[in-house]
Amino acid sequence: MEIVVIAIIPMLLFLLGAGFLVVAQVSGFMQSTFFNQRHNFSNMIIQRYMERITLAQGELFQRKQELEGISAQLSLSNQELARLNDMKSKFLSMVVHDVRTPLASIRGFSELLLRRKVEEKEAAYLKNIVSSTDQLGRLISDLTDLAMIEAGKLKMEKFPFNFPDMAKDVLPGLSINAQKKSVELIVHDLPEGVQVDGDKFRLSQVFMNLVNNAIKFTPEGRRVDVAFRREGKYIGVLVKDSGIGIHPSETKKIFEKFYQAKYQKDQKLRKQGWGLGLSIAQEVVRAHKGDIGATSPGLGKGSTFWFRIPVGT
Repeated sequence: MEIVVIAIIPMLLFLLGAGFLVVAQVSGFMQSTFFNQRHNFSNMIIQRYMERITLAQGELFQRKQELEGISAQLSLSNQELARLNDMKSKFLSMVVHDVRTPLASIRGFSELLLRRKVEEKEAAYLKNIVSSTDQLGRLISDLTDLAMIEAGKLKMEKFPFNFPDMAKDVLPGLSINAQKKSVELIVHDLPEGVQVDGDKFRLSQVFMNLVNNAIKFTPEGRRVDVAFRREGKYIGVLVKDSGIGIHPSETKKIFEKFYQAKYQKDQKLRKQGWGLGLSIAQEVVRAHKGDIGATSPGLGKGSTFWFRIPVGT
């Protein structure tokens, strides 16, 4: 009996060993199959991404070519615009030069005729001629400034001066304009001893432009207020009128060249300007490192134009 058991044990051990070998082989086969499938799946995903990358590269190349074409067209357009702008500047310069002299002659001869004894009707005609030449003269001055601004040649001759004195010099003429329009011009207390380092002529031009505009757009019998305010390192000027007001959408547009308020229905007033004064004023104030702007409660409620520049040290 013992001999039989001893004989069986080796056989059992052999069978167990063979079983383990089979299990190991089966397990290895399954693992190999799983890894192969996983590898094939990964290769498929990578292949798809590579195809998408290739398509994207093709799209990018096509868009790059389109952008290069557009860029070339824009370059040509910019060159053409620069050429046209240069032609416009030269045209403005020629117009200013060729018109100024005969215009001065027309005004001078008209004033000479007015000094003589002429009939009332003829005197009225001559006064209209003088008024029209003054209006054209202002236009020529504005066009001259515009040409200089666009050419980058508008220079500021800055010297220290007393800012209130500048205002006092031009206020008498502004008061006469207000009286002619039957508008009350109220000037509030001027500050004393405010020194400014700037171009006195150009800043007086800005000041007169804002006040004259306020007078022009204020109906008869109403008022225009001019006030001065010290704001830290700045001196500010505020011109408040009781005129037509400004639409909220136009408070910034009115400082653009040749822009005229779309909500201004009075054609007579529209013809009195060319939309240059405020744009020139803005350039002058900016050249002095200052600010300029306008506010209004709305149409028919008046408006306030203001500017401020640094005071001298």
